[in-house]
Amino acid sequence: MSEAASQQPTSSPARDTAPATRRTAWLLLRYRPWLFLGTVLFRGIDDLVPFLNGLIMKAFFDTITGDAPAGFTAWTLVAFYVIIELGDRGVLFVAAMIGMRWWYTVTSLLRKNLLTAVLAIRNPLHVAGASGETTNRFRDDVDTVVTYLEQYIHLGGNLIFAVLAIVWMARIDVMVTIVTVIPAVVIVTIVDAARKHIVRYRTAQRVATEASTNFANEMFQSVQALQVANSEDQAVGHYRQLNDARRKSTLVDNLFNQMLFSVNVNISHLATGVILIMVAQAMKDGTFSVGDFVLFSTYVGEVARSGSLIGRVLAQHRRAEVSLGRMMKTAEVNTTEPIVEYGRVYLRDDPPPIPPPEPASAHRIEHLDVQGLSCVYPDSTNGVYDVDLQIPRGSFTVVTGRIGSGKTTLVRALVGVLPMQTGQILWNGEPVEDPRQFFLPPRCAYTPQVPRLFSESLRDNILLGQPETEQMISAAVRMGALEDDIPTLERGLDTIVGPRGVKLSGGQIQRAAAARMFAREAELYVFDDLSSALDVETERILWERLFATRQQTCLVVSHRRPALQRADQIILLHEGRVSAVGTLKDLLATCTEMRSLWDGEDH
Repeated sequence: MSEAASQQPTSSPARDTAPATRRTAWLLLRYRPWLFLGTVLFRGIDDLVPFLNGLIMKAFFDTITGDAPAGFTAWTLVAFYVIIELGDRGVLFVAAMIGMRWWYTVTSLLRKNLLTAVLAIRNPLHVAGASGETTNRFRDDVDTVVTYLEQYIHLGGNLIFAVLAIVWMARIDVMVTIVTVIPAVVIVTIVDAARKHIVRYRTAQRVATEASTNFANEMFQSVQALQVANSEDQAVGHYRQLNDARRKSTLVDNLFNQMLFSVNVNISHLATGVILIMVAQAMKDGTFSVGDFVLFSTYVGEVARSGSLIGRVLAQHRRAEVSLGRMMKTAEVNTTEPIVEYGRVYLRDDPPPIPPPEPASAHRIEHLDVQGLSCVYPDSTNGVYDVDLQIPRGSFTVVTGRIGSGKTTLVRALVGVLPMQTGQILWNGEPVEDPRQFFLPPRCAYTPQVPRLFSESLRDNILLGQPETEQMISAAVRMGALEDDIPTLERGLDTIVGPRGVKLSGGQIQRAAAARMFAREAELYVFDDLSSALDVETERILWERLFATRQQTCLVVSHRRPALQRADQIILLHEGRVSAVGTLKDLLATCTEMRSLWDGEDH
């Protein structure tokens, strides 16, 4: 396991736990406004159909009972009703087409921005340590935010309907109309009082879901370890416990949500009953016509539904607040601005092609200097302190030392995988402001101590999206000393390697990672204990081929003799500090620690 696998340097900024949800919603609603407004328009037309139907039905019943003034016949009104309903089906179809386009546009924007923010995190181990949790935030939390926005689409037309309906009903009977409005006020009050419970239950549900997903991910990554320890039953039992906690929290969250919905609906139904009783009495007194009764019967439920929708918007607002807070935590940002930043998403056309990489010669390395680099883990003294080193062009520099001496931490901090607290890195004498963005191909290619392969073909794992040429892939495979393994695989380079390369041996995984690195021309190659799973002969071949064409500049973490024998300089670390620098011959002659390592006392 990596020296840094279980600890992470401090780098998380302080986060706002109560994001400005309404401002975020406003910014998202303004993104692709015509799609949003088009959906509002057609959904609004659908929401106004009950108002027109109520007027038609009032006129129809007043006509057949003789209470209507001279005008349309009953059959004409029936024809109007049929035309409106048929037209409404067409309106709903258009609304669905535009609405889905809007939905996928906004969700794609959020996920793209969230991915961009995650890729820009200063300490990637924060994400790598919680991949299941991160996946849930990309999937469920984004959907929660957009579901909240979707409520405003329905709210617009419903509110217009409610206003028109209330005004029309008030022209018939003010007192009954007042009773019609009361449920909406009660519903909003109830939801407002329940807002703390909404946040608490939703947060608990999301945390339980993340715990279950994370453990499932860890089980799949540790199948061999579980089998060796004969702990499959214990792991499955713990997974059951996590899923049971997830089930209970989800049940509580959904039950509370449904309870609020039920309360809202039943308040509306009770109010509808009271209103109909009042209307029936008015009909008995002769102040209400049959048409008035039908109109109130049509409008009362719809007006109550509008009040319920207001309560639903308030509840979804709280859930969206929880989700936005979690997304901010994942992206390690203090505001939602980076998450909602406008940019193009490609739903109907292909994104622009990836530009070809610059040649390595455009970023020629003459010398790399590290001055006073320190990288310390939180709540610990582990790390590296005040490291100075110089890497001249064409040199083969090996960082070595005992287990836990800080070798992996040093190279990770150098290339920006870990944040350094102090120090300076100079490339040809010029300061490197952001190592994470600077040490990328064509300047630098890096292979970590534990290479990560995707459950894709071996070819795709080597290319990682880079345009392929037969010469390039063949050269990369040969440089990685992998050419003899290809014929033994089921489909050669097109073999699916499985999650994290489970179908390959440890040596094949490391050589595939080496081939991936060699597929990218770079001025500086950084190897973090790459040859630890290779036999001596394979390692010798790999180094020989690396230097067969030209003198490469390499920084290598290793305690293996083939690497140490080839080294132009060796950086010996002890307890996080540089204890000696020199050639193998000099260090063996002058340094007890180096002799101990060479003799195999701490391999």
